[in-house]
Amino acid sequence: MKDINANPLVDRSFTWPGAASPVPMRQVLHFVGSCGLFTREGRPSRVLLTPEARHFLETGDTDYLIALLHAHVRFFGETLESIGEGLTYNELHQVAIAAYGLNWKSLDQVRRRVHWMRGTGLVECWTNGKIVPTDDGQALLPRLSLVRPSDLESQRQAAANLPAELPEAPRLLAERLDSVTEEELQARKRVLGYLAGGASMAALSRLVDAAAAGLSRNEIIQFSAETFEVSKSSAEQSLNTLQGLDLLAQVGQDRFAATDLAVEWLTSGEAVDLIRHLHLSLALLGETLDALESESDSGTLTAVLAEKYPTSDLTRKDVTARVALLVETGLAERLGNVTRRTALGTTLARSLPLQKGRDVRRDSVQGGGRAAAAEVGQGHPLPGQLAAEVVSASTDSANYQRFECALAEAFRYLAMDVEVHSGPAKTDLVVTLWLSPTSRRRIAVEAKTDGAGLVTDQDVRFMRLSEHRARHQADHSVLIGPGFDGRVFREASKEDVAVLTAKQLAETIVRHSETPLYPHELAALLLTGHADALEQTWSETERRTEALALVVNAMWNSANDPVDIEFGAGALDVRDIWRETKALVETPLDKKEIEESLAFLSSPCVAGVVKRGTDHTITAPPTLIASRLRSLAAAIEAKAFGTESRGDDAPGPIAGPSGPSHAGPQKTDPPSNDIEPAQVRTWAKAEGRPVNTRGRLPESLIRQYKRAHGLPAD
Repeated sequence: MKDINANPLVDRSFTWPGAASPVPMRQVLHFVGSCGLFTREGRPSRVLLTPEARHFLETGDTDYLIALLHAHVRFFGETLESIGEGLTYNELHQVAIAAYGLNWKSLDQVRRRVHWMRGTGLVECWTNGKIVPTDDGQALLPRLSLVRPSDLESQRQAAANLPAELPEAPRLLAERLDSVTEEELQARKRVLGYLAGGASMAALSRLVDAAAAGLSRNEIIQFSAETFEVSKSSAEQSLNTLQGLDLLAQVGQDRFAATDLAVEWLTSGEAVDLIRHLHLSLALLGETLDALESESDSGTLTAVLAEKYPTSDLTRKDVTARVALLVETGLAERLGNVTRRTALGTTLARSLPLQKGRDVRRDSVQGGGRAAAAEVGQGHPLPGQLAAEVVSASTDSANYQRFECALAEAFRYLAMDVEVHSGPAKTDLVVTLWLSPTSRRRIAVEAKTDGAGLVTDQDVRFMRLSEHRARHQADHSVLIGPGFDGRVFREASKEDVAVLTAKQLAETIVRHSETPLYPHELAALLLTGHADALEQTWSETERRTEALALVVNAMWNSANDPVDIEFGAGALDVRDIWRETKALVETPLDKKEIEESLAFLSSPCVAGVVKRGTDHTITAPPTLIASRLRSLAAAIEAKAFGTESRGDDAPGPIAGPSGPSHAGPQKTDPPSNDIEPAQVRTWAKAEGRPVNTRGRLPESLIRQYKRAHGLPAD
């Protein structure tokens, strides 16, 4: 705070006390987050201390600092209260999950809060592993306004019972909603797109209001860049998004103005009118609100929408963006790690014209008992269904085979070979991970169910696990159940047995569906039981994907910018790309990330970029490059489906064998002439199975289609 008070510029370095080298100030601010200490303004970007931060800097009042953090950070003062007479980090982590609904996958967030409190003398860490409040901590607690688990439940009840009066839609908007056709609803755009200032009521109001009376392209771009501190290329992307959402329209050779419907929304100022308007342009926006009838996390909600609207192809990122917009406009609310619609959202959802979809039993997606169990292994569940079934089956102690079946499907989905043994005194499963042509790992899997959700050391015979491992020539053992007490973890550590909860495996399935990892990257999950070890791998993979998208779009913008074309023929070097993308991400791309993206795009298979000296030029629109990549993926998947080493029932997204030892061509039946390829593709897409968009369909996929529809398999 002292350093920022002396020099408010953001684009500079900062050296932590005692550190050997500086770090970017932007990175420091990202680590600190939104905690009530800083605000940003101006261009060039500056960061200023809030009045509260200045008060603390002047007085040194640590109680005031803790109260400030508590006002802006969830589960902060509640951490101090939950400690009681003393808890370990693990116990405090469980309180955060069970009582407050915080979906934290590691102890990191708990440790950060405790470290702040240790630094201000509110708690102590004893040698027995307990965190214990000090006298100062106990004295501060009554002065904090705390949220308790019962308060969260009260919020749920209040939201369910609160009456809501829906504002009447403006005339033109009401007419448009009444006349919209099913074809128009199906043709809505999938991607929300980039918006300067974010997809918020305030930002959209400022952007649309500024252009309401008409502005030139350059004026709109200049306004967006200065108001929201973004680059001009980002501001232009924002303009394109506003056009795509029918908020702005071109009214002259180079002039834009707010549409009539957008003007109606600006006049009413109602959040519901904005959502009504966006619902006409953005795929499944109102349908997402309709699906939030029950509390849902983003993974379950994505699965529900994918099953009901199989042709819409919404990713989890797409769904998350829609949910954020609904929360921002007060039509939905977050309760812990789940979201549900408010009373106003319920009223609006019932009034909107919705796209027709398939009838879906929600419990089949969320893990609805034996009905869901019947689908696993037979109905090829979507990732969200499979994840929910793993969690649900783990507490079905009356049917242990259901849990074993769910685990077998889960590991096949993760591209692992699975042997099912089962039975009393037998190994439940043996999973093989293909790591390289010369390296494989066999893991003996012990599945434990418990109706109360907690497996104790009395339920596990560790000596028998060692025998199972030797009997099947396995390298490792992993114990999987709904939850385990501390003694199980201690005994497992002594016996070199990895421990994994059903929830950790379920989260891996959902994350894998968005960003697939290879078996050697997933190895840590089963060899050590540390699901957190995958987080860095996932983050790095997602970062590379984000870097690729940023580089492509920066180059395309330059290739269509008259000034860039005049002075540089639309070509960019690495430094140019860094400059164009640095404002679009919290942590700017580094040189290596940009070079890796360019190397990939320049490869002969993609050929999306041409290098001339140190400059690079894009060769096609981003959408066409994406199509090229999809065609490559389809070709690989088609070959993978042509093999039969893993069986026809293995679900995607990674099809085919887990190693190249099975990669030889297989003999297939003659092609069938009585099945329409379009029908097979539609079915495969609805089932979450990869399928090429054109060309000859794999015979194995056609056989699966016939079996699923009761047709003779020739």
